[in-house]
Amino acid sequence: MEIVKFTHTAIAAIESYRKTLMIPKTHYLRIGIRQKNETNKRLLIGFDEKTDKDKVAVINGLDVIYTPGEVFFFAGMVIDFAEQDGRSGFTFTENVMNK
Repeated sequence: MEIVKFTHTAIAAIESYRKTLMIPKTHYLRIGIRQKNETNKRLLIGFDEKTDKDKVAVINGLDVIYTPGEVFFFAGMVIDFAEQDGRSGFTFTENVMNK
């Protein structure tokens, strides 16, 4: 089972960002939580270097890193990319097929 799923739109946006921003090949796609001390954790997605504590997973052809202790906050989510009202960004939604 994959930890998360990416929509085709999200994969295209990730590949575009990697190219446009000239992200080094040493950087992976990181999925995690932004602030660990909040009651409602905010999820994040971005490019980062791998640390000794990170796990690596290949998901939809993307090398993804994550901290094992954070996986419970995003496991089973679907990551999409949306553009609306002049704003764009990644969204995390629950995969209703897992329920």
